[in-house]
Amino acid sequence: MNKQILVIGVVIAIFGAYVFSLSSVTVLSEFDVIPVNSFITYYADVQTLPLPMANYRLELTNNNQGPEVRDGIETRGDVIDLYVFDEENYDIFKRCGGSREGGEICDDWEPIVEKLELAGTFKRMLDPGMEKVTVVVWNHNTEETVENSISIRLESSYSGIANILVIIGLLVFYIGASKKEEKKVNKKIQKRKE
Repeated sequence: MNKQILVIGVVIAIFGAYVFSLSSVTVLSEFDVIPVNSFITYYADVQTLPLPMANYRLELTNNNQGPEVRDGIETRGDVIDLYVFDEENYDIFKRCGGSREGGEICDDWEPIVEKLELAGTFKRMLDPGMEKVTVVVWNHNTEETVENSISIRLESSYSGIANILVIIGLLVFYIGASKKEEKKVNKKIQKRKE
């Protein structure tokens, strides 16, 4: 066992794990039951990037019960409307109660992403330059609640490099652990015994 190689392997693996933790960051992760005929608003702050030199991708993922077949009958699944807003348009949306009726201002709200009657899994890449992401998930069903999960993640290309560093560190650690030390025999001691 070579302790120096062991330590080098551990340091490389820990550094790779640290880079991986900074290269893939969850900004928002929520699971909610959306009440009947109402909406829930989620806010995600994306101002601080853990690795300033990295190019991050901003990914939105929404999951709820999709269409399925039960007893030979296809069900529609839990249907929601999903909107992604900037601050100005969300303010208009909120003042108008999500409706486009009620005044001139209510015609003006425009979401960045608008997905109506969504069921199942939905993924969308967003602009990583956004500092604040506002997501509205609306359950229009007047009889049933909807179980919904949403996550927003920052992903960089360094996650692949970080995985490689962890693997290299573990290999170096294994090499250090399996290497046998050579015993040095003093020739003078050997000659005395003879």
